[in-house]
Amino acid sequence: MSDPHQNNLNKSSNPKVFKWRQQIWFVGVALISIFLVGASHYFEGKPTQIVHSPQVDEIEFRPLEIKSLPEPELYEPEIEEPVYRLVEGSIARNQSLSDLMSDHGIPFKTVLEMVKQTRPTYNLRRLRPGHSYSIKLNSDDQLVAFTYQAEKNRELFIERKGDEFVSRLIAPDYEIRLATLEGVIQKNLISTVLKAGGSYQVAINLEEIFAWQINFFKDLREGDSFKVLIEKKFLDQEFADFGKIRAVTFQNRGKNLSAVYFKPEGEHGGYYTSDGRPLKKQFLKSPLKYTRITSKFTHRRFHPIYKKHMAHRAVDYAAPRGTPIYAISDGEVIKVSRSSRSGKHIKLKHSNGYVSSYSHMSGYAAKMSRGKKVDQGQIIGYVGATGAATGPHLCFHLRKNGKSINPLTFQSPGGPDLQEKNQKAFHLLAQQEMQALKSVSNT
Repeated sequence: MSDPHQNNLNKSSNPKVFKWRQQIWFVGVALISIFLVGASHYFEGKPTQIVHSPQVDEIEFRPLEIKSLPEPELYEPEIEEPVYRLVEGSIARNQSLSDLMSDHGIPFKTVLEMVKQTRPTYNLRRLRPGHSYSIKLNSDDQLVAFTYQAEKNRELFIERKGDEFVSRLIAPDYEIRLATLEGVIQKNLISTVLKAGGSYQVAINLEEIFAWQINFFKDLREGDSFKVLIEKKFLDQEFADFGKIRAVTFQNRGKNLSAVYFKPEGEHGGYYTSDGRPLKKQFLKSPLKYTRITSKFTHRRFHPIYKKHMAHRAVDYAAPRGTPIYAISDGEVIKVSRSSRSGKHIKLKHSNGYVSSYSHMSGYAAKMSRGKKVDQGQIIGYVGATGAATGPHLCFHLRKNGKSINPLTFQSPGGPDLQEKNQKAFHLLAQQEMQALKSVSNT
């Protein structure tokens, strides 16, 4: 076997091979020389350039403009709307609230809580047949709200909030139109007002306006007349009820009386004469609506029970048992008692040293007790025949600084006058209302 290393050695020592390699070497050196000579000629023809950096006198910084990126759209999960069921109808005869609710799966415990918490607003134990209602239930058949036509012009709305019930009476949004009612007294005020197109309540309101000027049980006469400017309430173009009496003129026994309703801003409203004097006085003309006077104020009267002559420094007003008795003026209860002589008895203290007392009552109004404040016209009790009495009547006694006063001849002090700041507004209103009283027709 031949040695490879030895073969390579023999090749390199061959004269032909050596001569070929020598020629290639000379060609390579020649090419490199030519390249170097050409490069030197190129750089000799190009002048050397020195670049100077410009001097920086001032550096101006510009604020970086940051462009707001659009807010990413947040994923909002869809909220499922609650589903409610509404049940509507009318109260059936002898149907109670618990009966009504149990028909729709409302527990008796829930009904009791609703009745209890609604009591300050309305007594739900007195549902009236024919009155409409609606019951709102959720998807679990739980009570959400209850609506009931409590009165002619007001709805009772009860809403459940957690474990509590919130209630309120809602009056419809009426359209108000002005109209006039007028009439001439034939028998009595109520029948005349009804004949003129009014209502019992309009007659009562008319009595209350002139309660300090006219005793409607004693002073009214046939031929007396009135004309009233009144609000009429309309709902869906249909007449619903009468509203406030805005202005009125009344002729009583040849005497001309007038009244205009005025409510100063931020104060209670009231009725005033057309020249601005208040109609309301400190005391009512009488503490009740009586049928007749059975005993007048006198220093000597034969008592039907004690069978002797005695002073009677009071007035006895006969009236049916249960007739309401009113506080004759604002005041405070200073005595609630019962005795063999006066029966059930209440005594009130008023301003300026006046004291009024009411005897022989059948009962007291709710929460009548010593120290209670009462308003003029507030019911304090009811006519009866308790104590030394032969029949139902009220014995009314009025004193000033301890001295008895005859209620039938007593001239009550006037009420508060209009403040000077309100007089201009009142006179402008009075002029408009009295002009409307003349021009508006009964429509």
